[in-house]
Amino acid sequence: MSRVSAANAQAVSAFLQALRAAPPKLAQSRLLNTADRDLAVLLSAASEEDLREVLAFVGAAKEQRVREELVRMAHVRLPPETIARLAEHLAAHVSGDRPLGPASRYFRPHTG
Repeated sequence: MSRVSAANAQAVSAFLQALRAAPPKLAQSRLLNTADRDLAVLLSAASEEDLREVLAFVGAAKEQRVREELVRMAHVRLPPETIARLAEHLAAHVSGDRPLGPASRYFRPHTG
């Protein structure tokens, strides 16, 4: 997508490493249980190639919902630190022993 800063690209890369290292069924299960908005926030900072890779783990319905959230996210400015915190949370979510709760509580739109 657009708006990919170096810090955001690094955060997305760290998440993708965790996703690729996880067993595929676990990764799919965790992504399906991830809030659409949380995934959209992270993927708003991803390249189109990375977006396709992540969405390949989820079904058509989840993909459509995430893409709808991505359209909404195009109007929201989030600082790189917020995307980094969310990426860390989602990396832990897909690679941890048990799923974590929603990460949405970590982000607030940038007002400056």
